[in-house]
Amino acid sequence: MSKPLKCSALLAPLLASCVTGDYNQTRVYQPVSEEAVAALEVGRSGLEQALEDLGAPLQVIELGAGAALAWGWKEATDWNVTGSASIGSVRGRLQFANAALEFPGVVLFFDGDWVLMAKERGFLSELLLRPQLPRLVEDGGAPETGA
Repeated sequence: MSKPLKCSALLAPLLASCVTGDYNQTRVYQPVSEEAVAALEVGRSGLEQALEDLGAPLQVIELGAGAALAWGWKEATDWNVTGSASIGSVRGRLQFANAALEFPGVVLFFDGDWVLMAKERGFLSELLLRPQLPRLVEDGGAPETGA
């Protein structure tokens, strides 16, 4: 068998295959200023200062008498490649992606008087999805039953 014929026999399965891919740059929201977060003092800073320095939060979650306010952002470059081929009756597919679903951010925790009690930095999925203690709901006047 001649050399060009051998090469074409080796390349034939590749001609029957398909390779696709994409490259994406993503920017969602803007990171908050490190200096602005550092300037907020636990036990002293209030909600008004946090909103003035950081802008509107992405999410507000009620936590008993207080609340957690979250600021998040994402700036990433993601790419993926997918390849598939058929050789006779055998089909194969290979896929690789480096996309990250993590969303970095800052969460500020306030008490019932809107005083900053804690601040945490990390991935919002980890900071906001923690189990919370149930809050006390007071009964304000339900009639009593009994004899």
